[in-house]
Formats: sequence, structure tokens, C-alpha cells
Amino acid sequence: MGILSAINMALAALLVHKGRTALTSLGIVIGTGAVIAMVSAAGGARQKLDERLDNVGKNLILVRAGARSSSGTLTDLKPITNEDANLLRRHLKNLVHGIVEVQAIVRVAATRTRSCATMICGTNSEMRRVRAWVVRHGRFITDEDLKKQANICVLCATAHDKLFPGMANPVGQRVRVDNLYLRVVGTLEPKGRSPVGGDQDDQIFVPLTTVQKKLDDAERLSLILTSVKDMSQLDKTKDEMIAVLRDKRRVKAGQEDFDVSTVQEMASIAVIMSSTMHFLAIAIASISLLVGGIGIMNIMLVSVTERTREIGIRMAIGATPFDVLTQFLIEAVVLSLIGGAIGVSAGLGTAYLLSWLFNWPVVVEYSMIGIAFGVSAGVGVFFGYYPAYRASQLDPIEALRHE
Repeated sequence: MGILSAINMALAALLVHKGRTALTSLGIVIGTGAVIAMVSAAGGARQKLDERLDNVGKNLILVRAGARSSSGTLTDLKPITNEDANLLRRHLKNLVHGIVEVQAIVRVAATRTRSCATMICGTNSEMRRVRAWVVRHGRFITDEDLKKQANICVLCATAHDKLFPGMANPVGQRVRVDNLYLRVVGTLEPKGRSPVGGDQDDQIFVPLTTVQKKLDDAERLSLILTSVKDMSQLDKTKDEMIAVLRDKRRVKAGQEDFDVSTVQEMASIAVIMSSTMHFLAIAIASISLLVGGIGIMNIMLVSVTERTREIGIRMAIGATPFDVLTQFLIEAVVLSLIGGAIGVSAGLGTAYLLSWLFNWPVVVEYSMIGIAFGVSAGVGVFFGYYPAYRASQLDPIEALRHE
């Protein structure tokens, strides 16, 4: 008996009991559908995370004041200073640029009637290059602004919209922070959310010297931010920065009063969550496939009992035990593959529905679709073998006498 005729006979036998066939394959449908939907969603999450990392900068290293406690919070906040930043510049050759920042959330006023709370960041001219900010209008902070302690600022997109709604180009306008008036010299293109969900565009950049001399009246820094030339040197450079700061501050390993981290580390939680979702999907699919396989075995045993006389007739006219074994095994595999095909379609449909509802990217791994079909066929073979073997071992005489 040829393989095509065996498949046709298997389909004909399964279509005799359409409802039973559909219910039997339900476990396979749920298992493969869950895998495809969750893997596609997890791929979209990784893509979204990569986009946000690109916006922030994958090669960034951050130095902040304070030792990191076991709970993840920063304590013992001995200030980071300009001297620390200059020391790192001198000692580390793998750094592209260095940014220093003073950050504070303040109320900024554009007019007597319009004001908003936003982040003021005192920084230097290297911010735009390290963070890859793109200027929309005007210019960014220059070294000359730093020397003169100029009363100027650059608006990010969200701060621009808050302070000057409806105004396409606010360059030349003035804003007030406390009693200090700042002239807007530029605006920046939006960057979107950070990996941890913060709005990168809800801030105003001001020359560091202006903030330290006219607003903060201190030379402490909230953050030192720098980037490396070669991503492969990221961890090595981080360790070198820690060693330099330990030596300068005279602290031993494990007693640091500062924290050095990378953007990659900050995003690791999201990666762990994505991987956890992936493994949960595999666990759910495994249980569903197990239940589906048991259902296939049960229905095939019932089918063998119902078709005992048919098996006897086939053997009487020349069918071998191997032919019977093959016939019932193909029925089990076809039943399983039907469930797999429906499950793949349902999984892809669910993934694209979630993408449409939540504006979430979908990454379809075609290798996973092939694996899903392969696993479905394997379930059919594994759980269908015993009923098929039992059918092949029937005595033709006894089978013909069966009513």
C-alpha cells in the first residue's frame, strides 16, 4: 500500500467522526498555538528592547553616587564630583567621550500662566555625541557656553510640547527656572522611552557650569555617563573605572561608595522576563501536548476496537501486519498534524491580534513553526504506536468473527 493511499484512507477514517477528531486534536492545537503565540510575542519584546537600547546607547557606562545595597537601592551617597570625572578622562583610553550631569526635577515656566515640572540636566557639549541626540532646531550646548556659564537651554521633545504647545520652533524664547531666565537655543528630536520605561524626552539640557554656579551652587554631580569605542571592551572598561575610583577614594572592593553599571545590565531584567515567558510557554505546551497525545492514544484504541472486523477483512485479502501497523500509525500522525496546523494558524493569529491591539511588534520564527510540526508528528508516532501495534497483532480469523 502506497503512502498517498494510506494518507487518503486515514483522512477518510478520521472524517467519519468529525466531532471526535476535532476534540481529540484540541490538546495539540492548544500546545502548538501557545508555543507559536508566546515565542512570536517574546521575539517582539526582544526587538522592542533592542530598539530602546539603541535609543539609549548599548555601549554606555553610568557612574552614580552611593553604594548599591542588597535590595538594589543606592545608599551612602558620597557625592560624585568634577574631579572624579576628570580623573576617569585622563586614565581610561577606551572611552569615546565623557558626560557629566547634574539632574533635578524642577518647575519650569514659559510664561506667567504656563509652567510644568520637568527634569533639568546640567551637562556638557559631549552629551549629543555620546547619546546620539539629533538636533531638530537651532543648536546644542557648546564648550563656549560652558566657559561663559551661559544662560541658555536645549529642549527635548516632551518638554518642548509642555512649555510651547503648538509652537513648531521655540528657539529664541525664554523659560524661567527659579529666578534664572534661560534662552532656548535648540530643540531635539524625540528618543522615546528608556528600557525601564522612563520618558527620555521630558528634560531640558543646560550647561553644567550654569547649573553648578547659578542654580545648584555646588560642584557635585548626579551622574557620569560615558561610552566605549568597542562593545567587546564594555565589561573590561567598567572594571577599570571601578579600580580607578577605588584608588582615588581609598576604598576596598565591596566597600565602594559609588555605583558603576552599564545600560546592558539595566536591561537584563527585561531580558530575564522575556526568557521566563518563553520557558512558561514551553511548559504549557508540553502539558497540552501530553494531554493531546493521551487523547490520540485513547481514540486510536477505540478506533481499533470499532474496526476490528475491517482489519480482519484486510488481512484476509493479503494485508500484512506491517500494512495494518502503518495504516493506523499514519492515522495517528495525520490526526496530530491536523492539530498542529490548526495550532500554528491559531498561534500566528493570536500573535498578530496582540500586535494590532497593543502596537507590539511580532517576530515570527519560521524554524519554530517547523519544530512545532515536527513535535506534532512525533507525538502522533509516540502515542499512536501502541494502538497501531495492537491492531497489527490481531488474529485475522478472530477479527472476522468480531461483530
